[in-house]
Amino acid sequence: MADELYALPPGDFRAARDERAARLRASGDRDLARAVGALRRPVVSAWLVNLLVRQAGGQVDDLLALGEELREAQQDLDGERVRDLSARRRRQVAALLGEAKRIAATAGKPAGLQVEREVEATLQAALADPAAAAAVSSGCLTSPLSYAGLGLGEAASAVAVPLPRHRPAAAGRAAPERAAADQGGPDQAAAERAARRPARRPRETAEQRAARQAAEAAEREARRAAEAAQRRAAQIEEAQRAVGQAADAAAAAAAELGRAEQQVSSTRAAQDAVRQRIEALDKELSQAVADQGRANRAARDAQRAKDAAARALATAKQRLARAEAAAARLD
Repeated sequence: MADELYALPPGDFRAARDERAARLRASGDRDLARAVGALRRPVVSAWLVNLLVRQAGGQVDDLLALGEELREAQQDLDGERVRDLSARRRRQVAALLGEAKRIAATAGKPAGLQVEREVEATLQAALADPAAAAAVSSGCLTSPLSYAGLGLGEAASAVAVPLPRHRPAAAGRAAPERAAADQGGPDQAAAERAARRPARRPRETAEQRAARQAAEAAEREARRAAEAAQRRAAQIEEAQRAVGQAADAAAAAAAELGRAEQQVSSTRAAQDAVRQRIEALDKELSQAVADQGRANRAARDAQRAKDAAARALATAKQRLARAEAAAARLD
């Protein structure tokens, strides 16, 4: 029942949980009704991880198996293998994060940046810690996980069903176990947890304790070295991403500069053409002014000639009139 509920979108969870709890109470199973009614609503990032377990179980299984290999390599202080597995870890986490975003978009609930970060932190925690891997593979997370020396108790608080204390099973095989635990009630769940509890270890000798402490110290040192290598790799990736972005920006700026230079060249050509036109018009204007001066002088000369001709005509008319008068007196 829990497996069914934690496949639902967070917005539908409470109504479905309360309906099933009410149905169980009506059937007389009050203990299981109380257990179902106490199930916590998952946050969006936890719900997406639960869907990854159901819809991309093979990829999740591969990631959890890779986490075991990575922890073994760290314990063996196998630096080359740690580097190879770390590269695979980045690729697989990126692929699962992309799948989670696709699932969220398909469900009509696109994942925001904070949700993506929480999903990625949960996957990284599952890689680093067996308890977190068991919580993820349960498919019943209620809240995201983060790794900082995470222990079983902390992982158990983020999941709705009891976690096994042994190596986590694959997602596809965990569902029947969860369903059986849900139906068996608290007594059966307690019996199963007791059966999974490891037997008391015999008292250690001083040599064994020293060897164990040395191994634990070596494991912590290897883990710190691996984490430092992971941080360094992340920094390198970020630097390479920044270099790529800067190169893209430089290329875009160079293209923009080329367009601007073409625009300047075109504008200067148009400016030169206008200047040449102005010079040509200046010459035409100067020529027109000169032509106008000559025309004005010619007009003045013509007017003077006209005036002189008019005066000559008047004088001639006067002479003609006197001559005609003289001739008339002779007759």
